[in-house]
Amino acid sequence: MITASADSQHRIDALLLERWDRDPALPALVSGDTVVTMGELRDRVLRAAAALRARGVGPGDRVVVHHERSVEFVVALLGVVFAGAAHAALDVHDPPRRTLRTIEDCAPRALLTSSALRSRFTGMPDLVILTDEDYAVRESSPAPAPAPGPAPVSSSGEDPAVVIYTSGSTGRPKASLISHRALVSRLRALQSTHRMDEHDRMVHHTVCSFDMYLCELYWPLLAGATVVIAAPGRQRDADYLAALIRDHRITTFYCVVSLLELFLLTRDPAERYDGIRQVLTGGEALGPELVKRFHARSTASLTNLYGPSECTIYCTAWVCPRDPGLDTVLIGSAVQDTELWILDEKGVPVADGEPGELHIGGAGLALGYLHRPDLTAERFVTSPAVGPGTRLYRSGDLVRARPDGALEFLGRVDAQVKIRGIRIELGEIEATALRCEGVRQAAVVAHGSGHERRLAAYVVPEEGAGTAELPAAVRRCLRGWLPPYMVPTAVETVDRLPLTPNGKLDRLLLEEWTARRTATPVPATTPVPATTPVLAAPVPPARTPGTLVAVTAADVEAVVSEVWCEALGAAGVDRDDDFFDLGGDSFKVVEVVETLRRRLGTDIPLAALLYEPTVAGLAAELRRLMDMDQESAR
Repeated sequence: MITASADSQHRIDALLLERWDRDPALPALVSGDTVVTMGELRDRVLRAAAALRARGVGPGDRVVVHHERSVEFVVALLGVVFAGAAHAALDVHDPPRRTLRTIEDCAPRALLTSSALRSRFTGMPDLVILTDEDYAVRESSPAPAPAPGPAPVSSSGEDPAVVIYTSGSTGRPKASLISHRALVSRLRALQSTHRMDEHDRMVHHTVCSFDMYLCELYWPLLAGATVVIAAPGRQRDADYLAALIRDHRITTFYCVVSLLELFLLTRDPAERYDGIRQVLTGGEALGPELVKRFHARSTASLTNLYGPSECTIYCTAWVCPRDPGLDTVLIGSAVQDTELWILDEKGVPVADGEPGELHIGGAGLALGYLHRPDLTAERFVTSPAVGPGTRLYRSGDLVRARPDGALEFLGRVDAQVKIRGIRIELGEIEATALRCEGVRQAAVVAHGSGHERRLAAYVVPEEGAGTAELPAAVRRCLRGWLPPYMVPTAVETVDRLPLTPNGKLDRLLLEEWTARRTATPVPATTPVPATTPVLAAPVPPARTPGTLVAVTAADVEAVVSEVWCEALGAAGVDRDDDFFDLGGDSFKVVEVVETLRRRLGTDIPLAALLYEPTVAGLAAELRRLMDMDQESAR
C-alpha cells in the first residue's frame, strides 16, 4: 500500500484510499446500469496500479490514458496515480497524427487503453501498452484474493499527478505538470465553499482535453459522493444530459457557459431544475442575461469559475447574485491557498481599480511545462515588486479589481482565444497550415462572440498552387492534424497578408476583414466541385406535416446542404463534411434542426444531428424519419 508520510495529506492517492476504506459500500461510479462501489473501485484501481508497477512504472514517470469516457477510463486514471506516476488523458476523437505527436512529446513509460483502441498503437513497439483486460478479474476465475497494492513508494506532494495538454503558440501543444499538492489544494477549496457528501451526485461529461474533468472525477470521489458517467459522445446532447440529471438525481453539475445556454434554449421553458443544489460554470464569458434566465428556472446556486490549466482547474470564483438589475458578471476573488496580483508591463502592481495583467500564485500553481524550460521560465516568473522568491504565473488575461476585491475580466493581451471553452493558440493552427501543400503563408483570427465565436484562416498560396482548390484542401489537411474545434470554419486565399508599419502581421486589420465578410457573406471556402452531388438536386418546397409528398434522397441531401450553408455561413459543403468541423455548435444544432423540421415537415430529434453529423449521414436519417411519418399517415 502507499507509505504513510508527513506529506500524505497532500497526496490524492492517500486521501482517496482513506476515503474508500472508510465507506467501501458506498456507490462511487454509476455508468448506465453499472454501479461500482468504493470498495470495488479501490480493488480495481490497485490492480491497475500493480500491473503498471510490475512493468517498471513509478514516481517521475508519465502514463498516457486513451479510453472512451467510461468506468475503465476512471480506473485507468486512478491506477496511474496509485502507481506513483502522472496521467496524461488524450481524447480518443483527436486525429491520430495529433495523438501520436502528443505521445511522442509526452514520452510516457506506458499507455493504458481498451482492447478496441489498442490497434492504433501497433507502430510503437517500445511502449508498454496495457488494456483494461490485462488487469481485470475474470468472472470465471476463482474468487480473487484482496487486490495487491503497489510496492511502497516515496510519497511527496510535489510529485506530478496530472499532465494537461493545451494548444501551443508555436504549433506544438504544451503540457502543464500538476502536482498532487496543487490538485489536493484545489479540491479542498471546492469542498470548503461547495460542500458535497455521500448524498450528492455529480455528472462526469467534460472531455479530457479540458481540465474541468478533474473536478468532475476527483472532487466527488474525495468527498464520498457518486460520479455519474455520461455516455461517450453525448456531452453535447442537452436532452440526454437533462434526462441524466433528472433520472440520477444529480445535485452538482458543471458545464461551460455555452452548454448552460443550450439547456435554457432547448428545454421546455416551464421545466425547472430545482433538484440541483449547485451549478458551476466557466470556460467562457458569462453574461448577466444568462444568469437571470438560469435563476428564473432553478433554485440552485450558480458559480462562475475562472482559471487556466497552469493554476489547476480554477483560481477565482464568484457566486452569481439573484439580482434582477445585474449588469456585469465578475470572475470573483482568490480561492483558498491562492494569491492574485494585477501587474503592469513592468511587473509593478497597478493602482486600485486600474487594468493590468493577472498574475497567479499559491499552492495551485503547476510545476511548469513538460520538456519546455524556456516556456516555463517565460510564463512562471518572479516579481521583485511583489516579493523575493514569490512564484507567479503570467495568465495573459487583462483584469481589474472592484472595490470589494472581486475581479472583472477585460480580455487577452496575446493571440490566445477560446472556442467552446477550450483554449486555442492561433499560432498552432497557423503553423499546422504551413505544413499543408501549396501554402506559403497563413494567418488565423477569431471573430464573433460567445457561442457565435468562429475561426477564420487566410492563406497565401505558393507560386503555381491552384488557388480555387486550395481552401478546401487546407481544411482537409487541418482536419488530419487538429481536433475539430481548432479547424477554421472558413479558409480564404489572399495575395498577401496585411502587415503593420514595423513588418508584423496586422491581426486587427485581419479581424476587420473577417467582420466585413461575416456581415456581407462572400465565398469563404472553395465552392463544391460540380462532380459532388450535394446541391445538384432542386431543393423541394417546405411541406406540411402529415402530407404525402415524394421526396427523393437527393432532395433531402439538397435541403440539408442548403440549411447548413445558411446556418454556418458557408458557400458550399461536401456530403461527407462534419457539421462540427465546419464550426457548428450546440446553438447551430438547434437552429439547423428547427429549420429542417419546418422544411421537411418531420419531427426531428436534436440527437439526430449529434449522431449523424455529416450531410450524407443526416440526410439518410431524415429520410428514414420521413418514411416512418408517411407510413403512419397511411
